[in-house]
Amino acid sequence: MNDKGGISRRAFGAGAAGLAALGVAGASERPARPKIIPAGKPFILTTWDFGPGANAVGWPMLAADASALDVVEKAINHVELLGDYWVGAGGVPNEVGETTLDAMIMWGPTHDAGAVGCLKRVKRAISVARKVMEETQHSLIVGDDATRFAARMGFAETSLTSVVSQQAWDKWAAKGERTNAFDPEPIGKKGEPVSHDTVGSIALDAAGNLCVGCSTNGREFKIPGRVGDSPIIGAGAYCDQAVGAAVATGNGDVMMRFLPTYHVVELMRSGMEPQAAAEATIRRIEDAGYRIDGGIAVIRRDGAHGGAKTGWKDTPFSYSVQTAAGNVKIPVS
Repeated sequence: MNDKGGISRRAFGAGAAGLAALGVAGASERPARPKIIPAGKPFILTTWDFGPGANAVGWPMLAADASALDVVEKAINHVELLGDYWVGAGGVPNEVGETTLDAMIMWGPTHDAGAVGCLKRVKRAISVARKVMEETQHSLIVGDDATRFAARMGFAETSLTSVVSQQAWDKWAAKGERTNAFDPEPIGKKGEPVSHDTVGSIALDAAGNLCVGCSTNGREFKIPGRVGDSPIIGAGAYCDQAVGAAVATGNGDVMMRFLPTYHVVELMRSGMEPQAAAEATIRRIEDAGYRIDGGIAVIRRDGAHGGAKTGWKDTPFSYSVQTAAGNVKIPVS
């Protein structure tokens, strides 16, 4: 170390030499150029049964040459405002009965991203995430400070509690049980079901630009302050302008440990087909011993796509892709 606490040139040189000896790319080596995938034609992909409705919002925008960034935001806004139990206003409460939101958006051309975690009292979490990306140098803002940031950006504060979410919390609280977040890790054998869901959307516009986003209420009866995988770049969602994009859903506390959306995009970069890449990414989690519910949907920039899941034997995970040829809903087995 030098007297300012930094790394000295000498220390760096020794470290670089050590890396070279181990066969690790050093500072003097250039990384391999990514495989460039043809631009492809405009598309929008959205997960779960939200897909057809969200795509119906986003596709006319793409057909009118809108930016993929605007398309992803509006498609996810549509889901956030539906009043669904798992995404947006009126969704799953945490341990003390409060609904909080996680969301992230990533813009392919610049690799820029914005996210919010444990956002309170603001409905359109994906739009606040976009403000983080466009108005600041930050990538993630969380908790009450995320709400303060949203208010600063002009978003109205309102209760996210609905009759359904209040009744769900009342019923659970009456049992006097603590949240299953304190249960043992789901390794070796599947533990108690952990209910949660996420909407993810990916768009390619007429200019060839990619964007990805996701939004969720997270885990039901979670410990206050918990942030899941959705706002973590490379976990809940990821895109690379030269390759493609992916979105994840399910047990975010485990999924985020493997950065599955980053992993699957990198597998495609290496030449693996989307479906094979999705399966390999999910298998990596299973091979580590985890028994969870989780899924991933991935699309290459040329429009080839795939998906894979683990668990969810009785839950039909799907994603929908819309192009000029129409909308197709794909069940993931």
